[in-house]
Amino acid sequence: MSRFLKFIVHFIVICTVLCVVALVAPPFWGITTVIVDNTEKETNLPLGSVTYAIPVDTEDVSIGTSILVQNGGQTYRYNIASLDLENGTGTVVDPTNPEGEALPVSVKNKVPQVVVTVGLIGYLFVATESIEGLIILGLAVLFLVILYIIAELWKKEPAGEAADEDGTYIKSKKELKREEKERARRMKEEDKQLLREDKARRKQEKKDRKVIRTGGFVDEVYEDDFSDEEADETPVTEVQNATSEAHELLKKEIAATTADETSSEQGEELAEAAAQISQPEEEPELSEEPAEIKKMAIPLWSAAQLADKAKQEGDAPDIVKDGITNVTLFDYSDIISGEEATEVEQ
Repeated sequence: MSRFLKFIVHFIVICTVLCVVALVAPPFWGITTVIVDNTEKETNLPLGSVTYAIPVDTEDVSIGTSILVQNGGQTYRYNIASLDLENGTGTVVDPTNPEGEALPVSVKNKVPQVVVTVGLIGYLFVATESIEGLIILGLAVLFLVILYIIAELWKKEPAGEAADEDGTYIKSKKELKREEKERARRMKEEDKQLLREDKARRKQEKKDRKVIRTGGFVDEVYEDDFSDEEADETPVTEVQNATSEAHELLKKEIAATTADETSSEQGEELAEAAAQISQPEEEPELSEEPAEIKKMAIPLWSAAQLADKAKQEGDAPDIVKDGITNVTLFDYSDIISGEEATEVEQ
């Protein structure tokens, strides 16, 4: 209902603006405007109507064309019945009275040809010429204002009731669009901030990179250039790489010093030093002499000797000879079990 009331208000306002423009603007464009705002005027135009006419050449006018004719200070609308261009005369008839007589008129180079007659618009102009009309216009404006206020109140009350029933606030389209724009603006600012922080971090990392001193043979070597795999290598490999690099550096220094004729003696000393370093120390070779294998003497006892020794010690084991392996076995299980039983009884 709120939308319908707003539609009525907007429609009336737009129509009023168009009517005012239709009454005021045409004279500025050279269009003849005839407003019938009084019943005392003698004219065949309807009361409250506005007639628009444009000047056209007489040669372009044909029979039956509607034109405006001034007669006795009043304006009439007639249709051309005949036209004499040589004498500048013609006859016209009243369209509202087809049986009427033709009236003679004088014709000049241009005549006002009727374009359109719009009714009821003239009443707006009539209202501005009297106090009663001005009062009516003021009341109409007040009515539109009240109607618009009612439409706004009608729109807010259902929204408030819905919010009270559900416990949630229903946002309007404008609020949602405003929040969406604000969210998009915040996201852009966050993206810019992230880019700035990333750029600052990269600059700081570039400053924090340490340069390894190489003694002038290499311009710059950064610690970050070494991969994690090189860090995982064994210490032995690192020592070997360091030794080989030292040898290469010494060779380069030797080559640089030998190029100078004045420092030949120093070059020889460096060459000797390099030769001494490059030659690995020879470890004394260990003479491999065959070791003498000493055989231990293990006494061999026969079954009879072992049986005699057991009797001397006071034992009487069961002697069993395996027929397959020819091995004589001395079974002490009964003797051991008897000793354990004796200990238990005690």
